[in-house]
Amino acid sequence: MTIYIESFIIQNLLINFCLFRLVQLTIKPKTKFFKMLLAVFIYTITSTILALINLNYLLANILKIVLLCVSLFIAFKQTFKQHIFSFLLLEIYNFAFIGATILISGKLNFLKFGLTGASTISLETFTIIAIISTYLFENVVNKIKFKIKNGNLVYPITLYFKQNKLTINAFLDSGNLLSYNQKPVVVVDLESYLKLTKQDIVNFYLTNKTDKNIKLSTVAGNNSLKIIEIDKIEIKINNKTKILENQYIAINNLGGFKNTNYQALITPQMI
Repeated sequence: MTIYIESFIIQNLLINFCLFRLVQLTIKPKTKFFKMLLAVFIYTITSTILALINLNYLLANILKIVLLCVSLFIAFKQTFKQHIFSFLLLEIYNFAFIGATILISGKLNFLKFGLTGASTISLETFTIIAIISTYLFENVVNKIKFKIKNGNLVYPITLYFKQNKLTINAFLDSGNLLSYNQKPVVVVDLESYLKLTKQDIVNFYLTNKTDKNIKLSTVAGNNSLKIIEIDKIEIKINNKTKILENQYIAINNLGGFKNTNYQALITPQMI
């Protein structure tokens, strides 16, 4: 069986980068892309040279472990204990990678310097897909963490106006200190307001000039929001219902709640 050294190096570069990337993704050590790439390059080249030298099996493996530890020190800025954990984690991922390689390979050959296999999917393609997957996974996890964090600040509220009521989600905005007549003001999106009051958008803009308004200052400038008093607001907090009578709501017609899972903003004073 003929194995080209350049192909062997490229495959190992991709595999080692994927392993280092998985460690970095799991425990978030301080690093930079080029530092990690440099560490992977040094480890791949030195371990390849080591494999080509006819050394005792035990000595060769000890040297490989030393090289791997040095590469981890180059790649990641962390304590000695954290480096030990990174080393163990990398080895776990390495065994998992070997298992995945065995799974896609129809024929395997165990050589003194590594494992080779034949498959319909090349090892280069497999490793590139794995590396891309780590970036996709990181992006998805970060978004999920953000959603979970924000989800803890979303409360179901029910608005009552005359004979009508409407249940929507409200986000607890710590920066929302809007008040009117010494009462906190709930900012509601225009669509929810129209549903609550059984109005259409034409009536909203026709009556907007005669109704009460409140000034809202943002980084984009000053805006004036229509404000009305409703009968009451019910807020569900930890399976308990808090009732606030005669509350003011401001109608946000600026489209600030698009692509969110809430339709209103409440203040910390209401919780």
